[in-house]
Amino acid sequence: MHAPCPAHDTFFSGHFLALKLAAALYVVAIPISHFWLPHSLVWEIALVFLLLMLPPYAIEAYGKGNVFQTELKLATGLAVIALLGFWFGAPWMIVLAVFGHGLWDIAKHNGAGVAFFRWYVTGCVLVDFTYAAALSFYILMSGI
Repeated sequence: MHAPCPAHDTFFSGHFLALKLAAALYVVAIPISHFWLPHSLVWEIALVFLLLMLPPYAIEAYGKGNVFQTELKLATGLAVIALLGFWFGAPWMIVLAVFGHGLWDIAKHNGAGVAFFRWYVTGCVLVDFTYAAALSFYILMSGI
């Protein structure tokens, strides 16, 4: 383990604008996709957004030459859980993968994995847990 995620950049600074724009668009795209696309695609949408959330830490680790294997194994494991859940009609596994990513974000605050911006990791925890809760609610309300 190493030092906690860097905190020197805030979301509202003028630095790293492409990452901030991509993160903001991702967060906005989740509810828009679920409201705009047919409800029959809820698990396809959830799977796509999960798969999109997995690469950033591994890419950063590869670029820094630091803990790449750890980040890659974690991202791959979460992807496999979600893909198996999708293929076998077990949506709780997709929810588990989204929630698991949020747990990894919390671990990052304590120095696990590749160091990343606090604003990003904090936002990711909030999005992951909120999304996992919304998907759980959907499962419970639809009687899956």
